[in-house]
Amino acid sequence: MELYFYLERESPLHRLHPLTKILLLAGNCCLALFSRRPWFLLAAAGLILLQMALGKSLANLRRIRVFLLLASVFGVLLWTVFGRGETHLALWMTREGLHAGIVAALRIDVFLLAGTLFLSIARNEEIVQGLLRLGLPYPLCFALSTALRLAPTFVGTGWAVRDAQRARGLDPDTGSLAARLRKNVPLLVPTFLTTIRMTGHLAMSLEAKGFGLHRKRTSLLEARFGVQDAAVLALLALGLAAALLTR
Repeated sequence: MELYFYLERESPLHRLHPLTKILLLAGNCCLALFSRRPWFLLAAAGLILLQMALGKSLANLRRIRVFLLLASVFGVLLWTVFGRGETHLALWMTREGLHAGIVAALRIDVFLLAGTLFLSIARNEEIVQGLLRLGLPYPLCFALSTALRLAPTFVGTGWAVRDAQRARGLDPDTGSLAARLRKNVPLLVPTFLTTIRMTGHLAMSLEAKGFGLHRKRTSLLEARFGVQDAAVLALLALGLAAALLTR
C-alpha cells in the first residue's frame, strides 16, 4: 500500500522552489476563505485541479475521493439541518442553512485538494527548507517534518499489525458493525506500542547525533528562485487580488 502522497514526476510544479510551493498552498487555501459564493469556490476547486494536472498528480485524487465525498455530504447535511435563517425551505430547514452548508462543503474540498497538491509535489526535505526560508527555527521545522513522516508510518504499522493478526486467524472484516469494531479495538494496542517504540528510537538517535548543538546547519538540498517561481508568485498575487475584488 502506498502511504506517501509525493509523486516522483518531471513537471513545472515539481521544479518550483520549496518556498514557492508553500506560498502556493497558502494562496490556494486563501481562495477558499475570500468568498462565500459557491460559484467562486467551484472555480477555485477547478483551478487547483488544473494545477494538479500541470503537476501530474491527478492520480492522488483516487486516494482522497472518500474524504471529498464525506466532506461534501456531511457538510451540506449538518449546516442544512442545524443552520438557522429567515427564508423557510422545508420543515425547520432554511435556505440560508443550505447555502452555508454548500459553502462549508466546498471550502473543505478546496482545502483537501490544496493539501493533496502540495504533498504531491513537495518532498519532506523541501518542506523543511521552505519553512526555514520563512524564518522558522529549525527544531520547529524538524518537528513538523517528523509529524508528516510519522503519520504514514503510523498507518503502515496499523496495516502491518492487521495483516499479522489476519495471518493468525483473525478476520476483522466479517460480522456486524459492532463485531468488526470489537475485533479491531485490540489491534490498537500493538500499533500504539510499536509507534511509541519507534519514537523512542528516533529520540535516542537524535540525542546520539547531537541534535540542536550547532545553530548553523548545512543542507544537502540547495534550491534557487527562478523565472518559474517569479511567474507563479505573480499569478498567485493576481488571483488573490481578483478574489478580493469579487468579494
